[in-house]
Amino acid sequence: MKAEGKTRSTSSVQACQNCKKDFKIEPEDFKFYEKIKVSPPTWCPECRMIRRFAFRNPWSLFWRNCDKCKIRTMSTYPPEDQITVYCPKCWWSDDWDGTEYAVDYDSQKPFLEQLKELSDKTPYASLETQYATVKNSEYTNAIGWSKDCYLVFWSDYCESVYYSSIINNLKYSADCLRGFYSELCYESIGFKRCYRTFFSYECTDCVDVWFSRNCSGGNNLIGCVNLRGASYSIFNVKYTKEEYEKKVKELGLHTWSGLQQLRKKSQEFWASKPYREFNGNSLNLNVTGEYAYTSKNSKELYLVGGLENCKWVQMVTVRPVEDSFDYSGWGNNASMIYESVNVGEHVNNVRFSVYCFPDCLNLEYCIWNINGKNNFGCVNLKRKSYCILNKQYKKSEFEKLRTQIIEDMKKNPYIDKLGRTFSYGEFFPLEMGRFTYNKSSAIIFFPKTKEDAIKEGYTWNDTENTTAPSSIKASALPDTIKETTDSILDEVIECLSCARAYKITHGELGLLRKLNLPVPRECPKCREGRRFAVLNKPGMHHRNCMKCERPIYTPYAPSDPRIVFCVPCYQEEFA
Repeated sequence: MKAEGKTRSTSSVQACQNCKKDFKIEPEDFKFYEKIKVSPPTWCPECRMIRRFAFRNPWSLFWRNCDKCKIRTMSTYPPEDQITVYCPKCWWSDDWDGTEYAVDYDSQKPFLEQLKELSDKTPYASLETQYATVKNSEYTNAIGWSKDCYLVFWSDYCESVYYSSIINNLKYSADCLRGFYSELCYESIGFKRCYRTFFSYECTDCVDVWFSRNCSGGNNLIGCVNLRGASYSIFNVKYTKEEYEKKVKELGLHTWSGLQQLRKKSQEFWASKPYREFNGNSLNLNVTGEYAYTSKNSKELYLVGGLENCKWVQMVTVRPVEDSFDYSGWGNNASMIYESVNVGEHVNNVRFSVYCFPDCLNLEYCIWNINGKNNFGCVNLKRKSYCILNKQYKKSEFEKLRTQIIEDMKKNPYIDKLGRTFSYGEFFPLEMGRFTYNKSSAIIFFPKTKEDAIKEGYTWNDTENTTAPSSIKASALPDTIKETTDSILDEVIECLSCARAYKITHGELGLLRKLNLPVPRECPKCREGRRFAVLNKPGMHHRNCMKCERPIYTPYAPSDPRIVFCVPCYQEEFA
């Protein structure tokens, strides 16, 4: 196959086909596009990212009946969606593989139009899970290699975790976001290798830490900020062990009222201390982005770890990933991935694809391919090779037809309802997405109004799940877990913030008792929303260090009131 063009030594500026803003394509970008033999993108990096995020829905779940066994199942697709949906057991069964829906290619029609027609008639999995690796975790989504979890999303290798998202190797924890290799943690965000860490952000290698931010190697800390190797400290003040234990009793950490008072005081203290120009670690080399860890020669990253030679990659929770551009989740030995989302676990050379895992190789324009090899334009296909539109070919026939389709896609591209062109090398048009904007992951990281989303070609769904009538108000709950009896399991609680009804599960109650923490007063949705609200969103900004005034590249916008230091100035805080 011939390359799309010669490698360029200079950058190029062009207008985004979607937002019309100019964006720059660097020489290193052209080199990558030449390597994988595709034309440069026509959408800017941010529009490409939003488009991919809109093709995933980890967090919005509905009840509907499986179209095969008719049993009620939890689903990422609402019941009013007119598509075929199978429960996980039926979808992953061996009595069908997707070739039953095979169609022949028609050179007179745009290829993506034919792919859309195929996608409309194939059965979708109700949940995005690695079904065989998940045990006793029916009420979860975007999960693999986990057991005994409940309402956990974007999770791998976890055990006995509740109401948490974007986690890996987390155990016996609840209400966490971005937690890795930790145990017995609660209401914490961005922590790694921690034990008994509560209501804390961006902590590493910590034990028995409460309401602390950006602490490392600490133990027995309360309300602390930017400490390294500290112990027995409260609001950055060092105490003896005996003094510390006495003050802990006075703070009432086991009471709801005590926790609320300490939360307020801690956040006020946090605001007086500087933030480093980015959240990451010192094991990065030649890296830019936010929440990037142990990566090398990679740019414009977001919430990743273990990357090398990558750009515009997000949501990699299982390392490693190499030589990939425009890739949104999830890693685990992935390489040469381009313009794809939710592709992972021993995958190589996957382009313009969604939900392809594990052990996939040489896939293009594929949706829900399991153990696929050398497939082009296939949907809901399992364990097949050399397929086009779900029809299997001999290797020589496949290669000849693939070459013809690529040329046809360039000559006769798909044009969407807004007049945007999708030739070979572009990700799927928005019209092929299965989720409305406000139910997809895009709404969390790139909030839009209904009017703006529809104007840009996305769809919207105002339907909300109904909840049962409440039997008790959250304000009437006991102040401590010791005062809470098993009868709480029979109650339907009215959320203190939104009045939505919620329940306490048996496993959650057991964990709260083990941690000596009171029952939460807010519903899972409000708690989840509060955690995501404090997460820095994708996107970097140019501003100056607030101490030395040197230029920095940071996720904190110039209008952000927080105190932001460059790395050298921030490190002086610990000298």
